[in-house]
This record gives sequence, C-alpha cells and structure tokens, in this order.
Amino acid sequence: MNRDEKFLQAFGIEALPQVPVGRSVVAVVLCYNEVLRLSYFLDFHRSMGIEHFVVVDNNSDDGTFELLSAQPDVTVIRTANDYKEYKATWRHLIADRFFENTWVLFPDVDELFVYPGWPERKIQDLTAYLDRHGYGCLFTTMVDMYSDRPIEQVSYRPGQSFIETCPFFDGTGYRMGSPKAASLRRFPNPGLQVHGGPRERLFSAGRRPQNAVDRWVLRTFFSVHRPEPRRGLGRRIARLALKYTRQTLPQAKPVMSKIPLLKWQAGYEFGGGVHMLNRKVPTAPDWGALLHFKYLDDFAEKVAHAIRRGQHSEGSAQYRSYDAHKGDLMQRGAVYPGSRRFEGTSSLIAAGLMRVSAQLRADFKKVDD
Repeated sequence: MNRDEKFLQAFGIEALPQVPVGRSVVAVVLCYNEVLRLSYFLDFHRSMGIEHFVVVDNNSDDGTFELLSAQPDVTVIRTANDYKEYKATWRHLIADRFFENTWVLFPDVDELFVYPGWPERKIQDLTAYLDRHGYGCLFTTMVDMYSDRPIEQVSYRPGQSFIETCPFFDGTGYRMGSPKAASLRRFPNPGLQVHGGPRERLFSAGRRPQNAVDRWVLRTFFSVHRPEPRRGLGRRIARLALKYTRQTLPQAKPVMSKIPLLKWQAGYEFGGGVHMLNRKVPTAPDWGALLHFKYLDDFAEKVAHAIRRGQHSEGSAQYRSYDAHKGDLMQRGAVYPGSRRFEGTSSLIAAGLMRVSAQLRADFKKVDD
C-alpha cells in the first residue's frame, strides 16, 4: 500500500483533499462537535499569522462541518473512522503528505497558542528566529484557564474571546520533571514534562495532604522555574526525594506540556497526543504556552458525551475523573488563593509557565534595529 492509499484508508475517503502548499505556517487540527469554540479559535490564530488550517472533522453533528466548509482558509477532511485508533496517525499522514519542511502548529480547538513576543509579533517572527538558530520545535506548557464564577454561571457565545470569559489560571502548583526512561527511549523529545495545575488540584488529589517538607521537595527539585530537569546524579537524588512526597501526588498525572510547533520532517511521530516526539530535534530554550479553555458552560455536557463516546485514552479515564468531581466546579468555580489573572505573556513568565531566552530577546532587538 503506497502513501496515498494509506492516507485514503486512514480517513475512509475516496480522493485526496486539495491542500494548498507553500505556506509559511499552517495548523493541523482534529475536532469533534466544536461549533461553540471554532469561530474564535480560527480568528485568534489567523490574527497571529496562521495561513491555512487543515481540520479533521470526526463526523460532528452540531454544525462544525458546515462552519468549517464555509471558511476559505480551511481544508476540512470529514471522517467517520475511529478517533481513538487514528488520532495520532491522522496528524502524521497530513503533515507527511502536504507539509514536509514546513512549520506546523498542532493545537486543539479549546487551545490558544501564545509565545514570546505575542501579540505584537507574528508567528512568522518566531519561526524565523527558530530557523536562524537551527531549532526544529518549540516546547509549550498547557495552562488551564477558568472563570472567577462557577461554571453554571458562565455564559460563552460563539465568537467571544476565550480569554475574556476565562481570564484566570493557577499561578502555583505546576512542576517539571523527566518522562519515564521507557518513554524517553521511544520518544526522546522534548525530554521534559510539566504536571499540575487545576486538573490535579480539582480532579486528582493525592493520597495525603502536602506538608512543609513535601512543598520544599517539590519547590527544590521540580520547580518550573528551574533551568531544566536534573540530569545524572541530580536526577537520581530528585527521584529519591520524590519517593518521600509521592503519596501527595495523584497516581494519574496528566501531562500539562506539549511540543505543538514543529518544522515537520517525514518520519516524525507523536506519542499519542502532541506531548512527545519520536526523534531528537533541536529544541529552543524558549517556552510558549497553550492556553486551555475546557471550563466553559458546555463542560458538563462535553464530559458526559466523552464518556458515552469512549474515544479518549484509557477508556476516557480523565473524563470519568471530571465527572466524579465536577459538582464543586459547576457550583463553586475553580478560583483559589493561588489564582492569577492572565494579563499577557508577562503573567506566564512570572509564573514559570513561559520562558524567554536572552538569545531571543537579542535576536528580536537586532531585527527591530
């Protein structure tokens, strides 16, 4: 079976889509029933310079397909094939077939990509910097955003700003570490992961509360303000320290980081989601962020539907956890003493959730001069 035959089979379609090539930065997106978020998602990423979107619509029935089909800068591929089986393959096939040696962004529809220099600088300024220094990808944190109201009082309408509706994020509680050795052997890039945030705080409590020593261990060895995860002897010491505090952390630890912006090369493969890559690629020292907007007023409906549909990993285990704990979020909201209002990328930099290297600052200054 040749490349095009594999493509047609994976999507269950009879002809290859017509995808324009030669764009500077494009986006590849998978979605299902996202008509509520799509208009703002598209406009936000258009405004930063995304020149074309290829969107896989997994047989939506809420008007998503019709909305996408009306967009001149969107190629929509509609498929009834199984999301759980094909989600990684779909991304690879599209990028391999149409976007080799092209900068590709891989966001979800409930995510907004922000980066050092946003919104004043276009994404092409960022990719030009990455090209000049030989970097092939950009690491990002995933930052869950929420309102200061209970979800049942949130009222979002299509086209409204996600950020104005949900302007808060956890300013503390994120931590950085290394993936397990077995994962690193298969997916060596980026070599680090971020955990924590509201998803753990609200839905995945540890088996005992944290005490002062636990907090010291996490702050000393796993802070997102550290230059990088510890290596060698330092890593072994960190793992020993983690054993002490492990019971304060959830058994299931959602990964709150991705590598969503890459200069795509044939043969690249993600590990399931966009969290890890099968090749060691030069990675910029800078971090971007994906602002994640799951907690809109369709949250309870989305959770229930995801459980019924059963297309997410581990039998939709994360959504079952949402379902079990959603009452407080619906009625009380997510704000806590560590919440911070998003006021631009400086808010994320201060929280350790975005990084700007001296190299990037100097590079942008040189371009401006």
